[in-house]
Amino acid sequence: MSNKTLVPEIAHLERFDAWNKRKDFAKFPIDWAVGFRAHLDHAKGASGKSLTKPTTRAIMATLREFTLWLSQQECFRRRVRPADASYFQLSRRDEAEARAAPERPAPSLHQAKRALAMMPGKTPRQMRDKAIFALFCLTGIRVEALTSLKIKHVDLAEKSVTQNPRGMATKFGKRIDTFFAKDFDEAEAPLRGWLTYLDEVALYSPDDPLFPATALSAQSNKGFAANGFTRAHWKTTQPVRKIVNTAFNAVGLPAYGPHAFRHMLARHAAKNGKTVAEFIANAQSLGHTGPLTALRSYGQISRDDQRRLITGESE
Repeated sequence: MSNKTLVPEIAHLERFDAWNKRKDFAKFPIDWAVGFRAHLDHAKGASGKSLTKPTTRAIMATLREFTLWLSQQECFRRRVRPADASYFQLSRRDEAEARAAPERPAPSLHQAKRALAMMPGKTPRQMRDKAIFALFCLTGIRVEALTSLKIKHVDLAEKSVTQNPRGMATKFGKRIDTFFAKDFDEAEAPLRGWLTYLDEVALYSPDDPLFPATALSAQSNKGFAANGFTRAHWKTTQPVRKIVNTAFNAVGLPAYGPHAFRHMLARHAAKNGKTVAEFIANAQSLGHTGPLTALRSYGQISRDDQRRLITGESE
């Protein structure tokens, strides 16, 4: 697992071990699993609030996998049975509630186009920021992947972004071939302009960062100020999140984050796609292992659209 995934997994195991008062796992009775499940119904999170059902489900899944692994270890095989893992399970009702996809806010294509159009693009820094927003509009790329992109990963002629795990950060280390979404032609111009600037003015090579981090220089009496680029990747995703938030706020919209573009494109594909193959292609472009992921996590239809599609009434 990546460190980002591993940290909560370890926290889940620690929660159980602390509740169980560090008892030897070699003495594992199923009462531990039943008691821990009951304990989670009243447990609090770091914020002091009761645990949500999705969080409880994630904790139980970690304990289930751990118990199954433990049952396969040499010194525990006779004491922990694989079937014991199944006791770390929510009730059917709680499982269904935990799996229910929450409503995830996302902009419409028209809102994203408006925000993009209003972004300034005169200075190199403004050009970079606008190109970042444009690439999100075109691809819905994950923010961690965007911050690790190199110039060579983008092919304007093919309208593609090759997310190669050997040279950038991709989820689960997958190779993802992403293509520019249709109905968003106006987003290609800022991206093309930025690539031209990097090639002809900044003299960047194909192996340089597509979106270099802002360089900061010390001022005599004003602290630090932005001064060009570092010719290196950002170390965190926070600056990119701020760019996106600011662009939406500037046109009076909620401060949507980078992940909202994925919901936007998935919903647009679900609403306007004419064939199953087209929907599958869009799911692959977003980096999903299968179209069901897009349907369950990103393809929610609004209440108004649901009413219109079922009743046949016009908007």
